[in-house]
Amino acid sequence: MFDFMDFDVPDGGVYTPGPSIPEPADCMRCGLCLSECPTYRLTHDEQEGPRQRIRTLSRLVIEQQAVGVEAVEHLQNCLQCRACETVCPSKMDYAELFDQAQAQLAAGKRDSLYARIALSLIAHKKRFNALLPWLRFYQLSGLRALSRKSGLLKAIGLSRPDRLAPAPALTALKSRYPAPAPGQGTVALFTGCVGDRFDRATLKAAIEVLNRIGFDVLVPEQQACCGAIHYHHGAQETAKQLMRKNVDVFNALPVDAIVYCATGCGSQLQDYSRILELDEAAALSFHGKLYEITDFVDRHWPASLALKSVAKKASVHEPCSQRNVLKNQQAVYRLLGRIPGLELEALAENHLCCGAGGSYMLTHPDNADALRDLKWRHLQESDADYLVTSNIGCALHLASAEPSGRQIQVLHPIELIAHQLMHE
Repeated sequence: MFDFMDFDVPDGGVYTPGPSIPEPADCMRCGLCLSECPTYRLTHDEQEGPRQRIRTLSRLVIEQQAVGVEAVEHLQNCLQCRACETVCPSKMDYAELFDQAQAQLAAGKRDSLYARIALSLIAHKKRFNALLPWLRFYQLSGLRALSRKSGLLKAIGLSRPDRLAPAPALTALKSRYPAPAPGQGTVALFTGCVGDRFDRATLKAAIEVLNRIGFDVLVPEQQACCGAIHYHHGAQETAKQLMRKNVDVFNALPVDAIVYCATGCGSQLQDYSRILELDEAAALSFHGKLYEITDFVDRHWPASLALKSVAKKASVHEPCSQRNVLKNQQAVYRLLGRIPGLELEALAENHLCCGAGGSYMLTHPDNADALRDLKWRHLQESDADYLVTSNIGCALHLASAEPSGRQIQVLHPIELIAHQLMHE
């Protein structure tokens, strides 16, 4: 298996935690979280549910005890979807405890070669971008087909990321996109590390729509990864360096808002003030300007701007980062509701994670694919033409399903809005 983010087990089979100052937690063991947990849904195993994981977290973070390999394995099977938090009567901060535990487990452990390469590329944009022409050549030259057919990719553990990766954009976005008829103000666009080159259609759609509603758009070249992958992997110091860079870059811009398209990035951006312990001025300047794209566009939609009618149906997937953290999923329905003739439906069991989970779709393919396929079964039972989702990781994962039955286009909601703009 492609152990992209798994921890190596030390000799002796026991993890020994380092020092930590935990947040207080008070799990009532009521079990309300079990019905919301995707891994419990798959296995019906108490070890794969939040209650048992909380016991492991308590031993690691609160009691400072060593934890056995099996307990750590069950802990690492968690998708970090945070659905358990939404129903917890104790309002326990499961995510914070989990991140503290990840930092402890990562201390003194050596990642796999693939993990070290991936984390380095994500943290260093120039290295990441320098690799992309070679990836594009590999994808389009016939080498990809040959590698797949020969079994080489499977042998070296890269078949799964190869299947997920779309063709990257090789050129950078411009630094400024002026509105044809400005007047609303200026916004900065957060592009993310993966979205910048692998989700260019969404970013271009966002720029087009923002321009049409009267906003100039700045795309700062110096921006970095949001830090989520590193932070949730336990590499918190690297994550904080990336976060501080973003705060400095965006706070230096004369903008009215900072807009992001990927809710996975957004959930991390929204947590900067707490993680970095920003002073009031810095927190207000950064956190106070953050907006998810559909929410921002809906808030500033001009009454005079009409959209073309479309006789289609869209099924809305609500990413965990949007539903459980940002809690603004209704903005998607409000914005898409502006398209005349478009029928909207919530994807069945939206409370259940699709299996993407950041890097989880790479590290835990069996669980990830089982959850993805459950979503597609619901889709095939509907008559939807589109599946819209506001997170790049979810979109890539959901689109990776083997073709079965009707073809359904997976796209970001802002792309659908851009498609229906009436051009003057």
